[in-house]
Amino acid sequence: MKIANNIMKEHLKNVYFLCGGAYGGKTTMAKLIEEKHGFIRYRQGDHSEEYFAMANAKDQPVMSLDRSSDWHGYFAQPPRQYADWMQAELREEAEFTIADLLRIPADKKVIVDGIIPLDILKEISDYDHVFLLFAPDEMKRMHYFDRADKEEIYQFILSFPDGEELLKNVIQALNIDNESERQKFIESGFRYLERSNGDTIERTLGIIEKHFGLI
Repeated sequence: MKIANNIMKEHLKNVYFLCGGAYGGKTTMAKLIEEKHGFIRYRQGDHSEEYFAMANAKDQPVMSLDRSSDWHGYFAQPPRQYADWMQAELREEAEFTIADLLRIPADKKVIVDGIIPLDILKEISDYDHVFLLFAPDEMKRMHYFDRADKEEIYQFILSFPDGEELLKNVIQALNIDNESERQKFIESGFRYLERSNGDTIERTLGIIEKHFGLI
C-alpha cells in the first residue's frame, strides 16, 4: 500500500524540517527551536537503530545488508560506491522518519533535524516548512568528525591497522558529491543558508524563525 503524497502533506502540517548537509548547524538550531518555542525535536540519527531493526531485505535492501561481518570492507570500498550506498540508505531511512512523524499528534509542532532527499521533501512539505542548512566544502571536510555523535565511528575506523588510510577513504566518500549537492540545495526552491565563519547563532536562528513564521 502506498499513501498518496497529498495525504501525507496534510498530516504533516505540524512538522517543520531542518535538512541539508553535514555540519550545517541543523542540530544546534533544532535544539534552540525546541527550547524557545516548545517544539518536539525529532533527530533522525537518534532513531537509526529502530530503523535498522525494522528493515527487511525486500523493502529496504540497502539497510538490510549485514555490514558487521566485514566492517573493514565496508569502509574500504571505492568512494563512489560508498557514497552511492549512503544515498540509497538515506532514501530508505526517510520512509521510517515519515512514518514516525505521522504518529505524532497534529496539535504538537515538530522540528525535524535530519537529512531527507529533496525530492521527497517537495512531495511531503511546503516551502515555509522547510529550511536547508549546509556547510561549504572545506568546512565540512575539516569538521565532519568533530562532533560527539561521530566520535565513536571515528575511533572505530582508526582502530583498524590501516585506520588512517581507511579514514581518508571515508572522508573522500563523504565529500565526493559536495559541489553537486551544494548546487541542488541552491536550486531546490527551498530557503537555505550556507554556513560561514562570520555567522552567529542568534542571526541564523532569527532567519529560520522568520521563515517558519515563529516571529
